Amino acid sequence: MSATTAPARSRPEARQAAPPHGAAAPRPAAAPRRRRLAPALMVTPALLLAFVFVLLPAVLSFVGSFFRIPLTGGSWEFVGLGNYTALLGDTSARKAITNTAVYSVVTIVPSLAIGLALALATDALTRGKALARTLLFLPMTANLVAMAVTFKWIFDLRGGFANQLLGLVGLAPVNWLGSTDTSLLTVALVGIWRTASFTMMIFFAGLTTIPGTMNEAARMEGITGWTKLTRITLPAMRPSVIFAVVMAILQSVQAFDTVRVMTDGGPRYSTELIQTLTWRYGFEYFNLGAASALNFLLLLALLAVGLWQRKALLGSEDR
Repeated sequence: MSATTAPARSRPEARQAAPPHGAAAPRPAAAPRRRRLAPALMVTPALLLAFVFVLLPAVLSFVGSFFRIPLTGGSWEFVGLGNYTALLGDTSARKAITNTAVYSVVTIVPSLAIGLALALATDALTRGKALARTLLFLPMTANLVAMAVTFKWIFDLRGGFANQLLGLVGLAPVNWLGSTDTSLLTVALVGIWRTASFTMMIFFAGLTTIPGTMNEAARMEGITGWTKLTRITLPAMRPSVIFAVVMAILQSVQAFDTVRVMTDGGPRYSTELIQTLTWRYGFEYFNLGAASALNFLLLLALLAVGLWQRKALLGSEDR
């Protein structure tokens, strides 16, 4: 071969050669630009929905809480903090806040305990795990209004299934929904029934994230039962536990459908919650300003819960 002969091109160099005749030269920056725009385009619908159904109502609730708003239309009258001071002096508002706190405590703690127990029992199954998980999650998918009607019949004073069971064992019927002593606890039972189903799925998902080597090491060390649950299982699924607590809080403080159908806040405001009173302020008393103020106070409380969740999750990552 002559010394002046050019060396043959390697295969990578051949790929970088000029494109075939008639083909347009590629634009190197076009593909990276599309890759950068694709995530933004996919997130845009969710952002629009969040703006319309979350951010915009929150802003309107905050602004409306400083005005007297006529439900039939007309100009808004600025009242400053008048709606907030009126809420503080309203016995029904204080009662609703107290009832919501009691309802939340009565609902959250049993829901978490029952949900965790169901998740552990389901995870321990060797056969039929998927079927059991599906059946236990059904309460969360059920229509709340329809379930509230069903539970209203179950706890009815005359002919209700609960009192029929009491009659079988010789006990007198209980006025579950008509007594101020039992109405709030009875409504809370429906909340427990629904929320426990949701927390069960969260805990079950958390159990699947625990490495098998951790369970194997615990078995070799003879760590079982309560010690394993508190020392190994729960710390390993800390993010799931925090998320379950937050979701249980959100479910409880926003309860509306069951109370509206079963008791409508009665008897004598014994089951009046923040959400039902907000609805009553707006659509029975035609006081949209007070309804906005009460709703914004609830929004601040939920925001505090969200900040606590973020702090707790960041703390768990540091560990």
